[in-house]
Amino acid sequence: MSKTRYYLEQSVPELEDLQKKGLFEKNEITMIMRRRTDFEHRLNSRGSKSRDYLKYVEFEMNLEKLRKKRYNRLNSVGLINTKPSISDWASERRILFIFDRSIKKFPNDFKLWDNYLQFAKGQKLYKKIYKIYNQLLQLHPTSIKSWINAAEFEFENIGSAKNARILFQKGLRFNKDSKKLWLSYTIFELSYITKLLNRRKLLGLVTEKQQLEHEHSELVAQDEDDDLIKLPTVSNEELKSELNNLPDADLNMLGNPETNPALKGDVALTIFDVCINTLFGLKKSTIQSEFEFKYELSVEFLSIFKKFKDLNRFYLSSHIIQYLLSQFPNSNKVIILDIVAQLEFEEIGNESFINSLQSATMKYLAYKEKFNNDNDKSELKTSYSSYLLTNFLQSDDKTDEQTRQILHSIIKKL
Repeated sequence: MSKTRYYLEQSVPELEDLQKKGLFEKNEITMIMRRRTDFEHRLNSRGSKSRDYLKYVEFEMNLEKLRKKRYNRLNSVGLINTKPSISDWASERRILFIFDRSIKKFPNDFKLWDNYLQFAKGQKLYKKIYKIYNQLLQLHPTSIKSWINAAEFEFENIGSAKNARILFQKGLRFNKDSKKLWLSYTIFELSYITKLLNRRKLLGLVTEKQQLEHEHSELVAQDEDDDLIKLPTVSNEELKSELNNLPDADLNMLGNPETNPALKGDVALTIFDVCINTLFGLKKSTIQSEFEFKYELSVEFLSIFKKFKDLNRFYLSSHIIQYLLSQFPNSNKVIILDIVAQLEFEEIGNESFINSLQSATMKYLAYKEKFNNDNDKSELKTSYSSYLLTNFLQSDDKTDEQTRQILHSIIKKL
């Protein structure tokens, strides 16, 4: 009971201020105190639940909305003292305090963590957000969602690609078996390159001197917050050594995609190389064969690459296809990926479509010529015909008659 009484006494100055400003009547203040008393008794009882904390927070949020609404109404007619006072910031502090107590009582309830972070982000309390993520990652280093959310916050809200990269790499050292984390890291790196190239176009950074100056100013801004998230330490040296091929945190982004491989997406390709070897090495299930495992994972990476239209998707995809060809040179599924690689990024209306189609067909014929088995040839023909039909002939409104005739002619002659 002493805790309940102590917490309630802390709110007395705020309630007195609300009444003094004319925002709440005496009977309303009494009702507020009664509700808070009920919540505090519930929270301090042995049978308290995580939902009790969330209901308490919901009550305080609604109360704050009402306070602001009344404040704005009275302020519009000049009937309130606008000098800042305790009631202006007490609500935010109380909600944070309730959340803080909730995660100490129920540290494994991720719904509480999510709501806590959502509130802090809504209030733009960046130092608090860093503190929450620090606590969360220290307590739950194997929570994939937490690592991804923390990295996305750094990149999307703070604008620090450097810190986001560190978070992804640190998370992978704890969770090297998480395919979701590997794929999310890949998406981040490709998003970063896309953002960098698009910003360069927008700002007209055409010379390396201009680019260097702009990159330097960004890094200086990032360095100010580098240590705000104190990451959990990795105790297993083996995890560090197995992931030592991950890209360095600092990338030299001078030049252009033609002169600098990093700007073409080579970091993402490095992630793929390390990922597929690491995950296959950890594969415990005997249900999937080596081919099934590596092929399906590769296709997931290819699907990610396909979404980044501002990058050289053919270059990125070719790396994975060449890897698969080196591992499974006689697989029909892999060969088809190689044949249609350029067509994957073409649309019927593109000027380059016919050239890509001819190139793909020539590659198909070259592969077919190598096969001695009629069944292999038939399977390859079926796969290529099916691809052309599915991707370019099923949508009548997008395909002009001449192109349709060319496609039908190719399929017929295969």
